[in-house]
Amino acid sequence: MSVVGFDLGNESCIVAVARQRGIDVVLNEESKRETPAIVCFGDKQRFIGTAGAASSTMNPKNSISQIKRLLGRKFSDPELQNDLASFPFRVTEGPDGFPLVHVRFLGEERTFTPTQLLAMVLSNLKGIAEGNLKAAVVDCCIGIPVYFSDLQRRAVLDAATIAGLRPLRLFHETTATALAYGIYKTDLPEHDQLNVAFVDVGHASMQVSIVGYKKGQLKMLSHAYDRSLGGRDFDEALFKHFAAKFKEEYKIDVYQNARACLRLRVACEKLKKMLSANPEAPLNIECLMDEKDVRGFIKREEFEQISAPVLERVKGPLEKALAEAGLTTDSVHFVEVVGSGSRVPAIIKIITEFFGKEPRRTMNASECVARGCALQCAILSPTFKVREFQVNDGFPFSIALSWKPDSQNSEPQHTVVFPKGNAIPSVKALTFYRSSTLEVDVLYIDTGDSQIPQKISTYTIGPFQPSKGEKAKLKVKVRLNIHGIVTVDSAMMLEEDVEVPVSSVNEAPKDATKMDTDDAPSDPSSGTDVNMQEPKSADTTEGATAAENGAQDPEEKSVPMETDAKVEPSKKKVKKTAVPVHELVYGALPAAELEKAVEKEKMLWRLMSMTCVTSSTTSTTILSHQRRRKG
Repeated sequence: MSVVGFDLGNESCIVAVARQRGIDVVLNEESKRETPAIVCFGDKQRFIGTAGAASSTMNPKNSISQIKRLLGRKFSDPELQNDLASFPFRVTEGPDGFPLVHVRFLGEERTFTPTQLLAMVLSNLKGIAEGNLKAAVVDCCIGIPVYFSDLQRRAVLDAATIAGLRPLRLFHETTATALAYGIYKTDLPEHDQLNVAFVDVGHASMQVSIVGYKKGQLKMLSHAYDRSLGGRDFDEALFKHFAAKFKEEYKIDVYQNARACLRLRVACEKLKKMLSANPEAPLNIECLMDEKDVRGFIKREEFEQISAPVLERVKGPLEKALAEAGLTTDSVHFVEVVGSGSRVPAIIKIITEFFGKEPRRTMNASECVARGCALQCAILSPTFKVREFQVNDGFPFSIALSWKPDSQNSEPQHTVVFPKGNAIPSVKALTFYRSSTLEVDVLYIDTGDSQIPQKISTYTIGPFQPSKGEKAKLKVKVRLNIHGIVTVDSAMMLEEDVEVPVSSVNEAPKDATKMDTDDAPSDPSSGTDVNMQEPKSADTTEGATAAENGAQDPEEKSVPMETDAKVEPSKKKVKKTAVPVHELVYGALPAAELEKAVEKEKMLWRLMSMTCVTSSTTSTTILSHQRRRKG
């Protein structure tokens, strides 16, 4: 059984595998540890990963990158619209309101969804892992940003299904980093908690987490993030600076040429890396546009000035993470920085000034997420024995259920089922009293400044028919699963029948058996039974209310009598009847469409294999003809 971890970065991906001797990062076909997250479409075949990056310069309009930014987001999302302004490829709004990517492939115009494109990237990563392990790869663990919405998480799972993978867990990148840091520590305290802040500045986003460590466990204390603050924002600042400079000096407008834009962006990314290690750096590009060579030069001080609007936002997630953890900077013992964008000196300076201590780099900034995912996969896999280490992750959003009461003209009621920071996974059992079908909406309570739709899904519970004709007692189980997705798992109708009392000699009365709630966790924080009964009318008596809640009037309590023959109390039999639950997830890929996408991907792989074989045969024929001529 394979144990693989995938780090799906916005710019590049990393594959890590667990072996008996530890975690290894797998090399791709070009012996590189990082694989670009690019899909390039050509007239005869598609190029993914390293091959896609090599082809993108010559074919920018058909080279799709930054796929994570498109995933599970409405086309009207302002953040997505800002991203589209810098993409060289064409994206339009689909019939469902989500983005569709347009490319020219196999001689005709085609459209692909972001989920299909991500599946292509995952298929390529799967092939890299299989080539290294010499075995089929199915089970895996995939790293995702902590801020991913329910819909984005479902989209990743759908993409994995299309690629022929079965994720054991969608693992938060911050938690994966924390696991990779803590599991090898042998000096963690047994009683006093060690608090470590992790600052991950990636290509397109910034995530901050504060983690509490004790021997053999970690607990996620807080999450904070900025969805649109990453290394690419510094690249964009340099790009705009030199685009304006070249327009003035060389009379060329790179915005009018997709290939020139792409080449300048690549050069600016290299320039940023040079400025991280040097106080100044040059920029030279041959034949950028209109057969003109361009030259530029910039100092680090000037770079930090033009990046000031970006740098001002770095402090926000740091403050929020510290506040939500309920800690002070003095109680944070260590600060670790990771991510490809964390090498900018100005960012390190801000982090140092905020925490009052120098950030450490004890981890591989690019590989720690993939390693953490591989470790989590090994922990979940029955074939690997891993050192005992408990991971207590927290959910970054508050989730509520909303429903309409039975009575007419009543306002909808709602309750928070999973508050922010709730443990993952978790189960809650709720009790409703209904006479007709129940419709429950799953909602976000607070999504901050993001454009995530508030309503996640709707569940229709019913129809059902109680035997006594009264209101049915429904036990509804709601689950926050290991992927961070909320579902209504099941519903049961409970009916009680009272048995006739039976006398027994010298036998102590037995306690009534407690009802099991479908293996709900015993931890009250992760599994509770909440009564969702509607409020009683004003004329309801106190005694009736007490009886309804399972209590008994104190004045009516019977005094036990000591006799030779004791009479057992009346027992109640609980009849459980399963009630159908119908799910509607807004924006999710229907099962039938998912099946079609799986078949389409299989067909494309077969087609690409035939194309490769034909190309290989043609090349061999040409070589043989050339040899005959020479002979």
